[in-house]
Amino acid sequence: MKILVIGDFHGKFPKKLKEKAKEADFILCTGDFGGSKKLLKIIFKYLGEKWWEIVGLKKAREYILEDYNSGVKILKQLDKLNKPIYIVAGNWDFITKSKLERTAGLNLVNYPTIIRNSKNLKYWKRGIRKVYGINILAFGNQVTAGDYVDKKGFYKNKPKKLLKHIKDNKKEIEQIMKHGRKDVDILFAHYPPYGYFDVVRYKGENPMNGKHVGFKGYTKYIKKYQPRLFISGHMHEYQGLKKLGKTDMIATGAALNGQAVIIEIDDKKKIKIKFIK
Repeated sequence: MKILVIGDFHGKFPKKLKEKAKEADFILCTGDFGGSKKLLKIIFKYLGEKWWEIVGLKKAREYILEDYNSGVKILKQLDKLNKPIYIVAGNWDFITKSKLERTAGLNLVNYPTIIRNSKNLKYWKRGIRKVYGINILAFGNQVTAGDYVDKKGFYKNKPKKLLKHIKDNKKEIEQIMKHGRKDVDILFAHYPPYGYFDVVRYKGENPMNGKHVGFKGYTKYIKKYQPRLFISGHMHEYQGLKKLGKTDMIATGAALNGQAVIIEIDDKKKIKIKFIK
């Protein structure tokens, strides 16, 4: 059995990856479909602030529509592959209508709705299911970055926001630990585990450079339950494999850079990992 693991398209789906998809029995997708370099630059510049008010709603909506439409295009291209594709959302995806920082008040059809109305795409927020005999735990959507709960981190001078992130992080860790099982073959998510593939090395202006943005709940789960594989995207800077106990932790790399991973599992559940660079 072959599984293609792919994510972080940000509006680009290289032809070579579409060709690799033909070899797969099914696909695991770690999210982040759309992209706008203009929007990304602005958000990093005004991180933690109401950027849409700073640049003005007209300009904000222009950038957001560019971002949103590029993601819809990627979802349609994925659906045309005619492969079962299991998707967790990333932090850059349009999964709600309520957040002004993602919609600037635009009434957009969210990505989960588009996915559910497609032929081959399957939205998988969180939970365990068996796919082709493989026990897979998905834990997607946005989770709290490790630095956000650090009293010396990004929110050190904003105690109310720091406290909110600490509370959110506690709830998220409780949620994933409720799925604790020793027979999980693959845990797949968007964010990396705290301490692994999670230090920001962005080539440009980014106030998070040098900080850990992994989720502490993944690290805790891996240490306790030792799934055979942990798979994540989010960090375009990294592609590779690290071990934590018996768990192989995989950073997929970014699809926009032509990167992905092929996982082969034989009848005896022996695993072979191949990185597409």
